[in-house]
Amino acid sequence: MKFKPRINLSPKNRTLALVAFGGLAATTTLMATAPHHDANSVEEKAWPVTTMTVETNDLSPELRLFGRVETPRHAKLTAAVTASVNAVNVREGQLVEQGQVLVVLDDADEELRRQQREADVAEASAALETARRQSLVDEDILRHMQELHKLTEAKHQRLQKLQRQNLVAREQLEDTDAAVSRQAIELAQQQLKVDNNPERIAMMEVALDRAQSLLEEQELRLARTLVVAPFRGRVSSIDVSPGDRVSEGRELVAVYDTSALQVRVTIPTSAVEPIKQALRNGDPIFARYGDATSRSLLQLGQLAATVGTGRAGVDALFQVSASGDALELGRALDVTVVLPPLQQVTGIPVQSLYGDNRVYTVVDGRLQSVEVQTLGQRHDDNGRLQLLVRANNSVIDSDMLTTSLPQASTGLRVKVING
Repeated sequence: MKFKPRINLSPKNRTLALVAFGGLAATTTLMATAPHHDANSVEEKAWPVTTMTVETNDLSPELRLFGRVETPRHAKLTAAVTASVNAVNVREGQLVEQGQVLVVLDDADEELRRQQREADVAEASAALETARRQSLVDEDILRHMQELHKLTEAKHQRLQKLQRQNLVAREQLEDTDAAVSRQAIELAQQQLKVDNNPERIAMMEVALDRAQSLLEEQELRLARTLVVAPFRGRVSSIDVSPGDRVSEGRELVAVYDTSALQVRVTIPTSAVEPIKQALRNGDPIFARYGDATSRSLLQLGQLAATVGTGRAGVDALFQVSASGDALELGRALDVTVVLPPLQQVTGIPVQSLYGDNRVYTVVDGRLQSVEVQTLGQRHDDNGRLQLLVRANNSVIDSDMLTTSLPQASTGLRVKVING
């Protein structure tokens, strides 16, 4: 005889069992009566994107480079004389005008030397005037001596006739003959003196010219005790102060010409040849620096003739078009160089380029890949960065993808939501 085990449930457990059984029955009924869906009929998602209209133009790529302000007109003014510094009239960084007195040196010693040179000129001038008067006197004496010599010779000839007739003593004829010889010697000496007077006067004139030149030189040295600005510019350094004793050649102050500032920029090798070709064609090359609110323009003057050892690229010297008063010598600048334009290129936003050589256009709600070549970059009129690209084997249609999609691929369904 077999016995079945009997399970006795408490009233509480019987209630819980009834609730669980009812929930299971309801779930089974819902699953049995729910509608069935075909797994192959899932709808494809359309990704929201933005596009832009693009067109092909001749656009100039830009290079963002480092530049430094310099100038070929940087004068280091030195002392022309040995003297004490009486005054320094400027401060470092101050703008000065051409001819403005920068440093005053003591001129007492140079003034004394100037007075000595004036005395030398007066002495040489007096000596020249005396020589000229003496020349006139010598010429008068020569004429008188010539007349006297003629008279003596005539007397000598008469005495010779009389002596042949034994009418005069021979001693008297000999005395007259000696007088003629003596006068001839004196006449020759006087003639030589007169002949030498032009050379003597010329030497006196040279001496006067030399004295005047020395006076002018000394006046220049005296004037150079006032150190003046050679051009309009800015004071870059001051090396002395009042009371210093400076020797000739000592540097006093340095000034650079603010109208001759230039910015030296190293151009990459890849961009050198297009720039050279533009210069040969007479086309200007421009650059700019500063922010959007205070942008200034530079124009390329010339390329450097040499390349430093171990350096890549060629230095370009850009002239500052506007006033250089706001630029400091040696200042570093963030320069954007505008290169010659490229033919038939398209400017696109940075996010439109996928990889290194691909953009997407939207055709009938789906993405279409276009292979491109990246040729450079530029900023548009609103200051936004653009990449310059050219399609390899096709054209870029007007609706180009501008949204960054990590899963972008040809055929991906998209929905244009341009606002």
